[in-house]
Amino acid sequence: MPLQNKILIADDDAEMLEMLASMLEGEGYSIVMAENGLEAVELARKELPGLVLLDIHMPKMDGLAACKAIKSDQVTKGVPVVMLTVEGSIHEIQQAISYGAKTYITKPSSKAEILKVVKSILY
Repeated sequence: MPLQNKILIADDDAEMLEMLASMLEGEGYSIVMAENGLEAVELARKELPGLVLLDIHMPKMDGLAACKAIKSDQVTKGVPVVMLTVEGSIHEIQQAISYGAKTYITKPSSKAEILKVVKSILY
């Protein structure tokens, strides 16, 4: 059973990863961090977070492939996934949604906007 207050954040941009982690920890969430899609898929299985925030463009495995892997795995298929994207390519977002992502957040985004999306999914 996924833990509602645990969020897995996957982003290859260390500054973005730290900023998101710090902001969400400040709101009382427990954070697990991954630097690429492959690590995100492995940690999603191991940690069973209540939510996964996935950057689309990452090394080893991009966010789209990671989303597909998480949503097609029996263990993690119930974990909601939100994509993080800089340019917000409509094609990539449609692809992510077709793989099972709930929604997306464009980067950079305000703290209020990120928290609104996170809370709407977790509560």
